Amino acid sequence: MLRFIGIVLLMSGSFGLGWSLKNRMKENLNSLYQIQQIFKMLQNEITYSKASLPEACRRIGYKVKEPYGNAFEEIYEKMLINSGCSFSEIWKQSMKKYLNGVTLSEEEKKICLDFGDCAGYVDGKMQAQAIEQYIHRLELSVKKLEEDIINKSKVIMSLSVMGGLLITIILI
Repeated sequence: MLRFIGIVLLMSGSFGLGWSLKNRMKENLNSLYQIQQIFKMLQNEITYSKASLPEACRRIGYKVKEPYGNAFEEIYEKMLINSGCSFSEIWKQSMKKYLNGVTLSEEEKKICLDFGDCAGYVDGKMQAQAIEQYIHRLELSVKKLEEDIINKSKVIMSLSVMGGLLITIILI
């Protein structure tokens, strides 16, 4: 009886491991979708509303979910203080702090952090073009991750269940 209970627990644990890995990949994809949407909102604020970069950050800070809302409000406040830091420095400091809790790969975090280097232009048209480049980079990351989820989710689930069966057979 104890062996049977052990087998059931081992199999459910291995299945749960595969399920959690699959869900982590989906959370990563959702985070990328959210960041992509934020960049599109930023581009629209600059292009159509003719808002300055700090004002666009303030407006987006009110519209988006956490942790990004706080990050954009912090960027707006730091730009208003005008402590002599460039937009790039302010962007990297604020976004680094808020991206730590988000499930993104290091490459995707780097794309998001590097945005500040190209968006500090005075001309709104140049800012919109720089944002368009980052939206394109994020679209490529999203497509790659979608393909990975399709290909890897079945493999992850199969390997976790088969690994549980193998360990069960070894222990019996």
